[in-house]
Amino acid sequence: MASVTLLTVWASPFSMRAKLALLLKGIEHEDLPQDLGNKSKLLLESNPVHKKIPVLIHKGKPVSESVIIVHYIDEVWPETSPLLPQDAFLRAKHRFWTDFIDKKIFDSLAQFMRSSDGGAAVNEEFIQNCMLLEGALAELGSEEDGPFFGGASMSFLDVMLAPYSVLIPGVEQVMGLKPASPEQCPRLHKLFGAVAEHPSAKAALPQIEKLKEFIQAHFARK
Repeated sequence: MASVTLLTVWASPFSMRAKLALLLKGIEHEDLPQDLGNKSKLLLESNPVHKKIPVLIHKGKPVSESVIIVHYIDEVWPETSPLLPQDAFLRAKHRFWTDFIDKKIFDSLAQFMRSSDGGAAVNEEFIQNCMLLEGALAELGSEEDGPFFGGASMSFLDVMLAPYSVLIPGVEQVMGLKPASPEQCPRLHKLFGAVAEHPSAKAALPQIEKLKEFIQAHFARK
C-alpha cells in the first residue's frame, strides 16, 4: 500500500473534499474505490465506528471524516498551498462556515432529494441558506482579491464547498431543484464557475453528466 491511500466513493461529496485537498497540496497518493454495498475488510478495520468513506490512511494510520481529513492534510503538509489562514479569527470563521455547509447546505439539499411532495418548502430553505453563504463570501474577502473564500487561490472553506459546484446542478437537472439565482448569489455563482475551471477541482470532481446518472439511479423520485 502507498504511504498515502484514500478510501473513496467517486459520487460522495465528502470523498471529493479529501481528494481535492490532496491534489491542491500535490500529495502523491493511491485511490482505493469502495463498494458500500459490500464493504471491504480494509474499510471496516480503518473506520470501525462509522464504517463510512472517506478514510485517509497515512503511513498505516487511518483518519476518518472529510473535515478532519482535510484538517489533517493541511497540518501534516503545511509547506505547500496552506488551506487555513494564519489568523486565528479567520480560521475560526472557516470552521464556522464549514459547520454551516454541513448542517444547513447539505441537510437542506438532502431533505429536498428525499421529499415526496416536490420539496418546495425545503427548496426555499436551501436558497436562503445559499444567500447566507453569499454574505459570508462578502464578509471574508473582497471580490477584487479573487473568486474564492481564499481570494485568488482555493482555501479550506473552498474545499468544503467545491463538491456543490457539481452536486447542485446535478440535483437541479434530475430532480428539479431551483438553486439560488446569479442575482441572489452573484459571488457564489462566480466561485462555482472558478471551481469548474480549476485544474485540481477538474481532477477531483466528477463530470455533472456522470453525477446526473448516479442521482437518477439512486435518488430520482418515481
